[in-house]
Amino acid sequence: MGISGPDEWTEPIEEALLADPPTRWQLIAADQLEGVATIRLVSGFEEEPSDMAVSSAARRQGLRYLLHGEILQATGHEEREDKVSLSWRLTGLQPGTKSAGMPITVDEALISRRYPQLMNVPDLAERTRRAAVLETKRLLAASVDRQQVALASPRMLPGSRAIRRGNELARSGNWPMAEQVWNQVLESHPRNPAALINTSIAATARQDFTTAKDRISEAVRRSAFSPANKSLAEETLVWIELRQRDYHNAFDLPPPPEGWLISRGE
Repeated sequence: MGISGPDEWTEPIEEALLADPPTRWQLIAADQLEGVATIRLVSGFEEEPSDMAVSSAARRQGLRYLLHGEILQATGHEEREDKVSLSWRLTGLQPGTKSAGMPITVDEALISRRYPQLMNVPDLAERTRRAAVLETKRLLAASVDRQQVALASPRMLPGSRAIRRGNELARSGNWPMAEQVWNQVLESHPRNPAALINTSIAATARQDFTTAKDRISEAVRRSAFSPANKSLAEETLVWIELRQRDYHNAFDLPPPPEGWLISRGE
């Protein structure tokens, strides 16, 4: 296991996760590679084996995942102890296992809303660290932040059948395959507004906001003579920018290089 960053943050979080892992997961440390486990946390420290070396050894032992974290201090708040950002990378090692990355941000507002029991911990940094552990467990427990968004479902456009098949895959939870199907439609029909809309939603789910906004802006242009598609494309553009604004606010990031398309930042 490894989390890169200041020892005062990484060590307590590592120890807490190893002592009390998330439900249905078993976590082992880097120096316990020979043990039997279903999940593997990768070293993030230079003096320990590289991720590549650990990956090879873990795969030979049949382990399923590598997990590595990195403490990211929020922009403009390097010296504050009441807010910390932690980025996790989960790498699948076996056929059928997926890879993913997800940041978490913990501050007093989140603690009071989601973990009010921690407000009794008198030390501010300690309750922030404990909340970071709970947020990590929440990620690995497959909790879902649900967002309601409409997919384009055309009937008369070229590639419509394939787009609807991608929609069914998305509704069943198979977003990677759905995005692959929609991208195949775009390869054959690059001006298809429905495929542009749906791939922009998939890119947003991956936090690839640049691709998402490029696609949805193109969809708005291509829908000029289709009121239904134009309305959905404009609504989707608003949804994407709101999700991007949530992401930037969580990490105190500056506005994106392309700026905000539909609204001004605070």
